[in-house]
Amino acid sequence: MRLTEPFQMKKFSVAHDECAMRVNTDGCLLGALAGSSFRTEVHHVLDIGTGSGVIALQMAQRFNKAFVDAVEIHGPSARQATENFKNSMFSGRMVCYHEPLQEFTLNVQYDLIVSNPPYFESGPTKSDQGVAAARHALTLDFKSLIEFSSKLLKQSGEFWCILPVERSASLMEEAIDEELYPKSLLYIKPSKNRQPNRVIIGFSKEIGIEPVKKELILYNEEKQYTQAAIQVLMPFYLHL
Repeated sequence: MRLTEPFQMKKFSVAHDECAMRVNTDGCLLGALAGSSFRTEVHHVLDIGTGSGVIALQMAQRFNKAFVDAVEIHGPSARQATENFKNSMFSGRMVCYHEPLQEFTLNVQYDLIVSNPPYFESGPTKSDQGVAAARHALTLDFKSLIEFSSKLLKQSGEFWCILPVERSASLMEEAIDEELYPKSLLYIKPSKNRQPNRVIIGFSKEIGIEPVKKELILYNEEKQYTQAAIQVLMPFYLHL
């Protein structure tokens, strides 16, 4: 018997009771929007720090001819992601690798790389090392994330991630050092009158692009999803 019920999407189910990080809105937004500007067919996708595998599954649903690889350092999360992949209609196109990104040696260049990365580099950690590794940049700092993403990305490929707004400047500095340039910034506002607390950034290797900047407001005054948020999440969330 599972301690937490699987998160049921329209086209797949995500068991996440053994994962360091449960299914959350940040990941689902990234999975719904990453690579949205692609005008060519996506063949290979990599999800770094896949957790339960929810973002990877969203990638497989959206890009129906793509092979989706996922990397996860936390053993129970990697096992559960593998289970979720095998139980999905996309199982023939998905693999989860239980290893650090630094040791990931698959000889593939990716069209699209996505990550909902660890986002605390200091401060107290929880006693559960899986949760600590997922939420703190203990095993994969921004520099390593960007460096390896740049190496694994095709020249025409894109790297997308979501992170707190206050961390975005340092990530973009690391990215530019590795010749990845922001092309899209979507600022996520919890409500109309609050400041953005998350940003989804899309990077490419193309120099000289002025990044497109937009906002997405998640909740209205009744604390319900806005129409814009519904439009983004509707292909996935069961009750939208």
